[in-house]
Amino acid sequence: MTEASPELPTVGEAGATFNPLHAARSIGLSLFINGVCPYILFRLLQPHYPAGSVMPLVYASIFPLLGLVLGHIRTRTIDFIALIALFEISYNIVTALLASNVHWAILLRSSEGYFVATAFLAATLLGHPPIFYIARQFAAGSDPARLKVFAAVNAADKGRTFSIASYVWVASMTFQTSLNLVLAMNVTPANYLLIAQFLNTAVNVAMVLWSIRFTSGRLERHIAAV
Repeated sequence: MTEASPELPTVGEAGATFNPLHAARSIGLSLFINGVCPYILFRLLQPHYPAGSVMPLVYASIFPLLGLVLGHIRTRTIDFIALIALFEISYNIVTALLASNVHWAILLRSSEGYFVATAFLAATLLGHPPIFYIARQFAAGSDPARLKVFAAVNAADKGRTFSIASYVWVASMTFQTSLNLVLAMNVTPANYLLIAQFLNTAVNVAMVLWSIRFTSGRLERHIAAV
Protein backbone atom coordinates (compact mmCIF):
# COMPACT_ATOMS: atom_id res chain seq x y z
CA MET A 1 0.00 0.00 0.00
CA THR A 2 1.48 3.31 -1.09
CA GLU A 3 1.85 6.17 1.38
CA ALA A 4 -0.76 8.89 0.95
CA SER A 5 0.65 12.22 -0.22
CA PRO A 6 -0.04 15.27 1.95
CA GLU A 7 -3.06 17.13 0.66
CA LEU A 8 -2.12 20.26 -1.24
CA PRO A 9 -4.74 23.01 -1.00
CA THR A 10 -5.97 24.73 -4.11
CA VAL A 11 -3.43 27.30 -5.30
CA GLY A 12 -4.36 30.62 -3.76
CA GLU A 13 -5.85 29.19 -0.59
CA ALA A 14 -4.24 29.94 2.74
CA GLY A 15 -4.92 26.52 4.14
CA ALA A 16 -8.63 27.14 4.51
CA THR A 17 -11.71 27.33 2.32
CA PHE A 18 -12.42 30.63 0.62
CA ASN A 19 -14.67 32.85 2.70
CA PRO A 20 -16.35 35.60 0.61
CA LEU A 21 -17.39 37.58 3.69
CA HIS A 22 -13.87 37.52 5.09
CA ALA A 23 -12.46 38.54 1.69
CA ALA A 24 -14.94 41.41 1.36
CA ARG A 25 -14.11 42.63 4.87
CA SER A 26 -10.38 42.48 4.10
CA ILE A 27 -10.81 44.39 0.82
CA GLY A 28 -13.01 46.98 2.51
CA LEU A 29 -10.46 47.52 5.29
CA SER A 30 -7.68 47.86 2.72
CA LEU A 31 -9.65 50.46 0.74
CA PHE A 32 -10.36 52.40 3.93
CA ILE A 33 -6.75 52.39 5.16
CA ASN A 34 -5.03 52.86 1.79
CA GLY A 35 -7.58 55.02 -0.01
CA VAL A 36 -10.10 56.84 2.17
CA CYS A 37 -7.76 57.70 5.07
CA PRO A 38 -4.95 59.14 2.90
CA TYR A 39 -7.54 61.15 0.95
CA ILE A 40 -9.03 62.63 4.13
CA LEU A 41 -5.64 63.40 5.69
CA PHE A 42 -4.39 65.01 2.45
CA ARG A 43 -7.49 67.21 2.31
CA LEU A 44 -7.08 68.24 5.95
CA LEU A 45 -3.37 69.06 5.65
CA GLN A 46 -3.36 70.73 2.22
CA PRO A 47 -4.63 74.16 3.41
CA HIS A 48 -1.84 74.34 6.00
CA TYR A 49 1.00 74.06 3.44
CA PRO A 50 2.05 76.20 0.47
CA ALA A 51 0.40 75.42 -2.85
CA GLY A 52 2.09 72.45 -4.51
CA SER A 53 3.78 71.23 -1.32
CA VAL A 54 4.52 67.49 -1.24
CA MET A 55 4.34 67.21 2.56
CA PRO A 56 0.59 66.39 2.74
CA LEU A 57 1.29 63.55 0.29
CA VAL A 58 4.19 62.30 2.42
CA TYR A 59 2.06 62.29 5.56
CA ALA A 60 -0.74 60.55 3.67
CA SER A 61 1.65 57.63 3.13
CA ILE A 62 1.53 56.95 6.88
CA PHE A 63 -1.70 54.98 6.52
CA PRO A 64 -0.43 52.33 4.04
CA LEU A 65 2.67 51.96 6.22
CA LEU A 66 0.46 51.58 9.30
CA GLY A 67 -1.55 48.90 7.49
CA LEU A 68 1.63 46.96 6.70
CA VAL A 69 2.83 47.16 10.32
CA LEU A 70 -0.55 46.05 11.67
CA GLY A 71 -0.54 43.12 9.23
CA HIS A 72 2.90 42.09 10.46
CA ILE A 73 1.79 42.29 14.10
CA ARG A 74 -1.28 40.19 13.33
CA THR A 75 0.48 37.46 11.30
CA ARG A 76 3.96 37.68 12.89
CA THR A 77 5.47 37.28 9.42
CA ILE A 78 6.80 39.44 6.62
CA ASP A 79 5.63 37.73 3.47
CA PHE A 80 6.41 38.15 -0.22
CA ILE A 81 3.42 40.42 -0.82
CA ALA A 82 4.35 42.53 2.22
CA LEU A 83 7.82 43.06 0.74
CA ILE A 84 6.25 44.34 -2.48
CA ALA A 85 4.01 46.63 -0.42
CA LEU A 86 7.05 47.88 1.51
CA PHE A 87 8.81 48.74 -1.75
CA GLU A 88 5.72 50.59 -2.99
CA ILE A 89 5.45 52.62 0.21
CA SER A 90 9.17 53.45 0.19
CA TYR A 91 9.00 54.42 -3.49
CA ASN A 92 6.01 56.69 -2.87
CA ILE A 93 7.69 58.47 0.05
CA VAL A 94 11.06 58.90 -1.69
CA THR A 95 9.55 60.20 -4.95
CA ALA A 96 7.32 62.60 -3.00
CA LEU A 97 10.33 64.03 -1.16
CA LEU A 98 12.38 64.31 -4.38
CA ALA A 99 9.62 65.89 -6.47
CA SER A 100 9.59 69.66 -6.93
CA ASN A 101 5.83 69.89 -6.36
CA VAL A 102 2.83 67.71 -5.57
CA HIS A 103 1.86 67.35 -9.26
CA TRP A 104 5.20 65.76 -10.11
CA ALA A 105 5.06 63.70 -6.93
CA ILE A 106 1.74 62.19 -8.03
CA LEU A 107 3.06 61.51 -11.54
CA LEU A 108 6.12 59.74 -10.13
CA ARG A 109 3.95 57.87 -7.64
CA SER A 110 1.69 56.61 -10.43
CA SER A 111 4.69 55.13 -12.31
CA GLU A 112 5.71 52.78 -9.49
CA GLY A 113 4.03 49.76 -11.09
CA TYR A 114 6.42 49.87 -14.06
CA PHE A 115 9.30 49.03 -11.73
CA VAL A 116 7.46 46.12 -10.13
CA ALA A 117 6.41 44.82 -13.55
CA THR A 118 10.02 45.04 -14.76
CA ALA A 119 11.22 43.09 -11.72
CA PHE A 120 8.52 40.44 -12.32
CA LEU A 121 9.52 40.17 -15.98
CA ALA A 122 13.24 39.88 -15.23
CA ALA A 123 12.66 37.24 -12.55
CA THR A 124 10.41 35.21 -14.85
CA LEU A 125 12.88 35.35 -17.73
CA LEU A 126 15.58 34.11 -15.32
CA GLY A 127 13.44 31.12 -14.39
CA HIS A 128 12.08 32.41 -11.09
CA PRO A 129 8.45 33.43 -11.76
CA PRO A 130 7.24 35.48 -8.76
CA ILE A 131 3.74 33.99 -8.88
CA PHE A 132 5.28 30.61 -8.03
CA TYR A 133 6.64 31.97 -4.75
CA ILE A 134 3.45 33.88 -3.92
CA ALA A 135 1.26 30.84 -4.65
CA ARG A 136 3.60 28.58 -2.66
CA GLN A 137 3.32 30.91 0.33
CA PHE A 138 -0.48 30.69 0.31
CA ALA A 139 -0.81 27.04 -0.69
CA ALA A 140 1.94 25.46 1.43
CA GLY A 141 3.00 28.03 4.02
CA SER A 142 6.03 26.73 5.95
CA ASP A 143 4.82 23.12 6.16
CA PRO A 144 7.69 20.89 4.86
CA ALA A 145 5.38 18.18 3.52
CA ARG A 146 3.20 20.64 1.59
CA LEU A 147 6.26 22.48 0.28
CA LYS A 148 7.61 19.16 -1.04
CA VAL A 149 4.32 18.36 -2.80
CA PHE A 150 4.09 21.90 -4.20
CA ALA A 151 7.61 21.62 -5.64
CA ALA A 152 6.77 18.21 -7.14
CA VAL A 153 3.63 19.55 -8.81
CA ASN A 154 5.55 22.49 -10.24
CA ALA A 155 8.30 20.17 -11.50
CA ALA A 156 5.73 17.90 -13.17
CA ASP A 157 4.32 20.97 -14.91
CA LYS A 158 7.89 22.06 -15.83
CA GLY A 159 7.11 25.48 -14.35
CA ARG A 160 4.95 26.49 -17.30
CA THR A 161 1.82 27.47 -15.37
CA PHE A 162 3.49 29.91 -12.98
CA SER A 163 5.61 31.39 -15.78
CA ILE A 164 2.49 32.09 -17.85
CA ALA A 165 0.71 33.55 -14.81
CA SER A 166 3.70 35.79 -14.08
CA TYR A 167 3.78 37.09 -17.65
CA VAL A 168 0.06 37.87 -17.45
CA TRP A 169 0.67 39.76 -14.19
CA VAL A 170 3.43 41.75 -15.92
CA ALA A 171 0.97 42.75 -18.65
CA SER A 172 -1.72 43.57 -16.10
CA MET A 173 0.59 45.72 -13.96
CA THR A 174 1.83 47.57 -17.04
CA PHE A 175 -1.74 48.30 -18.15
CA GLN A 176 -2.83 49.23 -14.62
CA THR A 177 0.12 51.59 -14.16
CA SER A 178 -0.61 53.25 -17.51
CA LEU A 179 -4.17 53.90 -16.32
CA ASN A 180 -2.80 55.38 -13.09
CA LEU A 181 -0.51 57.66 -15.07
CA VAL A 182 -3.40 58.93 -17.20
CA LEU A 183 -5.45 59.42 -14.04
CA ALA A 184 -2.62 61.35 -12.37
CA MET A 185 -2.49 63.70 -15.35
CA ASN A 186 -6.18 64.50 -15.25
CA VAL A 187 -7.37 64.68 -11.63
CA THR A 188 -6.31 66.52 -8.48
CA PRO A 189 -3.74 64.81 -6.19
CA ALA A 190 -6.36 64.21 -3.48
CA ASN A 191 -8.77 62.59 -5.92
CA TYR A 192 -5.95 60.50 -7.34
CA LEU A 193 -5.21 59.03 -3.91
CA LEU A 194 -8.82 57.91 -3.61
CA ILE A 195 -9.70 56.85 -7.16
CA ALA A 196 -6.41 55.05 -7.87
CA GLN A 197 -6.80 52.90 -4.76
CA PHE A 198 -10.25 51.70 -5.84
CA LEU A 199 -9.02 51.12 -9.41
CA ASN A 200 -5.94 49.21 -8.27
CA THR A 201 -7.95 47.10 -5.83
CA ALA A 202 -10.48 46.18 -8.52
CA VAL A 203 -7.76 45.12 -10.96
CA ASN A 204 -5.81 43.20 -8.32
CA VAL A 205 -8.88 41.32 -7.08
CA ALA A 206 -9.76 40.37 -10.66
CA MET A 207 -6.20 39.18 -11.26
CA VAL A 208 -6.09 37.15 -8.05
CA LEU A 209 -9.37 35.42 -8.92
CA TRP A 210 -8.10 34.71 -12.44
CA SER A 211 -4.79 33.39 -11.07
CA ILE A 212 -6.54 30.97 -8.70
CA ARG A 213 -8.78 29.66 -11.47
CA PHE A 214 -6.00 29.44 -14.06
CA THR A 215 -3.32 27.79 -11.92
CA SER A 216 -5.72 25.42 -10.18
CA GLY A 217 -7.20 24.28 -13.49
CA ARG A 218 -3.84 23.66 -15.12
CA LEU A 219 -2.19 21.98 -12.11
CA GLU A 220 -5.12 19.80 -11.08
CA ARG A 221 -3.95 16.77 -13.08
CA HIS A 222 -0.45 17.04 -11.64
CA ILE A 223 -1.78 17.33 -8.08
CA ALA A 224 -3.75 14.13 -8.56
CA ALA A 225 -0.64 12.33 -9.86
CA VAL A 226 1.65 13.31 -6.98
